[in-house]
Amino acid sequence: MSNGRISDHLRYMTVRILTSEQDNTSWTGAGTGFLYRFAREAEQVPLLVTNKHVIDGAVVIGLTFHITADNNENPAPGAGRLIAIGSSQLPIIRHPDPNVDLAAIALAPIIDHAVNHEGWHPFIKCLDKSNLPSDQMIGDFGALEDVVMVGYPTGIVDAVNNFPIVRRGITSTPYTTDYQGKQEFLADIPVYGGSSGSPIFIVNEGGYSTPNAFIMGGRFALIGVLYAGHTETVDGHIVAEPIPTNLMPVAKVKHMINLGLCIKSVLIEDLAAQIPGW
Repeated sequence: MSNGRISDHLRYMTVRILTSEQDNTSWTGAGTGFLYRFAREAEQVPLLVTNKHVIDGAVVIGLTFHITADNNENPAPGAGRLIAIGSSQLPIIRHPDPNVDLAAIALAPIIDHAVNHEGWHPFIKCLDKSNLPSDQMIGDFGALEDVVMVGYPTGIVDAVNNFPIVRRGITSTPYTTDYQGKQEFLADIPVYGGSSGSPIFIVNEGGYSTPNAFIMGGRFALIGVLYAGHTETVDGHIVAEPIPTNLMPVAKVKHMINLGLCIKSVLIEDLAAQIPGW
């Protein structure tokens, strides 16, 4: 890794997800996933977390990982490697609440396929429970906080370096309350197809304010997952709907108004109970 800055590590925590509704690699959909690890005692389970609607209906899923040649200590520079696997071969778990648009792909069979069938090692840098905001941190949040989203809007990626696109915004509703009574919040941030599943972070480097003081130092937390956006229809109605994943151009009869619906990150931990044998 280049240095200890938090922001430099963000570009290795996400994976672009490509999907095909046919048994081939003619990709028709794109979304974002991020690497997350569940751990208990000596057991660790790495997963790729995304939205249900990103992978629902996919026959083949394509994932591009950075390569590592030093036992996962550092990523090798370059475009990485694409793995295309039939969705039926991948253990996929879904949040038990049908109204929570979270799912995860188990990484163990993907890593095994890369290592034992293709002869290379994916670089896996996972987030985990320690990166979720603590109660104390949440209590320090103001009604307006700067946020960072990492992902692949409209499927865009720096293909030469396999880097995602990083964007800034603000919380549009207080994180300390539940938007519309759900464990969600709104973010004022550009929302496009391909952004579904993007992690939302608090990233403060150098200092940040709390209710009582300005703190010198850094602050980092995974606070949410983008899953939907508000759109304005041709007749002026505002509706919330899942962010489209389709890569093909379509005629527009509505447009995004750049208000993203985000699932609070605490709900990621609910996926652990869906892991077989956990």
